Amino acid sequence: MIPSSLSEFITYLRSLGLFKRLFSWKQVISRAENAYAQYLSETEEANRRYQELEQRFGRISGELQRELQRTSSLEGLRDAERKASENLRDRFEITARELETARGKLFGIERMREEQSIAELERRKEETERYQRLETKSLLLAEELTAAKGKIAALEGAREEQNYAEAERRKEERERYLNLETAFNELTENLTWAKGQIAALESLRDEQLSAEAARRKEEAEKYLELKENQDTVTQDLIAAKEQISAYESVREEQTAEYSRKIERINTLYDQLKSDRETLANEQMDCLVRKQEELAVSWQKHESEVAESIRTICRKHDFVWCEKCEYPHPGTPDNVVLIGKMYTIFDAKSPKNPEELENFPTYLKTQAEAMKKYCKYDDVRMEVFLVVPSSTLEVLTTYHYDLAEYVVYIITPEALTPILQILRQIENYEFTDTMSPEDQDKLCRFIGKLSHATKRKIQIDTYFSRELIDALRGIDAIPEDFAAEIGKYEQKAKLNPPMEKRVKIIEIEDVENEVKRMETEIAVRTAVE
Repeated sequence: MIPSSLSEFITYLRSLGLFKRLFSWKQVISRAENAYAQYLSETEEANRRYQELEQRFGRISGELQRELQRTSSLEGLRDAERKASENLRDRFEITARELETARGKLFGIERMREEQSIAELERRKEETERYQRLETKSLLLAEELTAAKGKIAALEGAREEQNYAEAERRKEERERYLNLETAFNELTENLTWAKGQIAALESLRDEQLSAEAARRKEEAEKYLELKENQDTVTQDLIAAKEQISAYESVREEQTAEYSRKIERINTLYDQLKSDRETLANEQMDCLVRKQEELAVSWQKHESEVAESIRTICRKHDFVWCEKCEYPHPGTPDNVVLIGKMYTIFDAKSPKNPEELENFPTYLKTQAEAMKKYCKYDDVRMEVFLVVPSSTLEVLTTYHYDLAEYVVYIITPEALTPILQILRQIENYEFTDTMSPEDQDKLCRFIGKLSHATKRKIQIDTYFSRELIDALRGIDAIPEDFAAEIGKYEQKAKLNPPMEKRVKIIEIEDVENEVKRMETEIAVRTAVE
């Protein structure tokens, strides 16, 4: 029989799903501890009941032993009393026969009877002594009577010969005979009285025997009842022992099974803990590695921006101005000569990845410092600060409209369209000679391109923040899945289209690619 607590715990384990089994081990361990505590309490209760049954069985066994001893002693007493009664009856019969033969010699019994009028309880004891004395005297009288009869016979035989000589002697003998007959009558009366006493004693004995028989019958019934109770208790005890044995066997099996499950749970817990620590270390290493990579990439940001601008200038025929060729004081990072105006592209990156929140303030300070370059007539009043794309999430503004010049915050990806826009603007240097329609088209083109550039920056920033928030949500994923995700993340690799210097990206190719993607999306939407 399985205890209810362990049965409920096993049922609960069977009802758990995969995710609950993986991520609710604390609740499972708590329920297991509660089930084990209830199992211990039920085991202690069963042991206590078993001890009470053993104590009760011991008490009943002791009482039965005492009753058996008492019954055996009563049976012995009954047998002894029966034998004593039979002996007494035999002795009474012998005495009666002897008293009948000694009737003439029991005249002295009356005086002894009159002297023995005492209480009933003492009388029984004295009756025995009196009986013994009467028996002795009866024997003596019987002997005398036998002798007298022999003597009478002899006298009668010699009577004819001694008629005359023995006349007086006969008279004396006759008188003696009469006395003996009187004594015999008295003895007969005493014998009758003794028989009445014996009958009374026998009736009293019969009453005592009846009472004793009733008592023995009652004791026998009580004995049978106790024996039945003993048999019932014995059967209950045997059943209890069997039940306790079954409990113990089931408890041993359940204890062994529980120990195995606890050991398995501990093993899984240790493995889970180790996996969590490993994943935490890997995540920490990954974070440190990313920060190091960001720090390295930000440190290389200036050289990468300079190399990117040189590449764009060579590809699109812009004039790159070396620092030694810049005609004014100061050394801007990157200067491009478009038409007759110098355009400044200054690369800026955070000095410390851990202090990224101070980067907007740093950019504002650098934007104000650009005044030293913009005070010359041949320097364009629009200055571009090139920042890493990974820093857009902390920026709230992307241009600073100062009194004499404007500073724009851009990423390296926006260099090519901005340079092309600036070239397009220089192509219309003499806008005064253009017609109003052409001027309107030019303004519309520049405004649309500017809006598209800003929206591109905003969208990239928005998606960067959302993607970072989504990546931070990986902490809520179970650690087993996080570890698997980390493995696949390490294996994953993105291969965006490579930019070839000798190949121009045609608008038609881009439009065809966009149309192909729109067609695929429309087909999938229709299928769904």
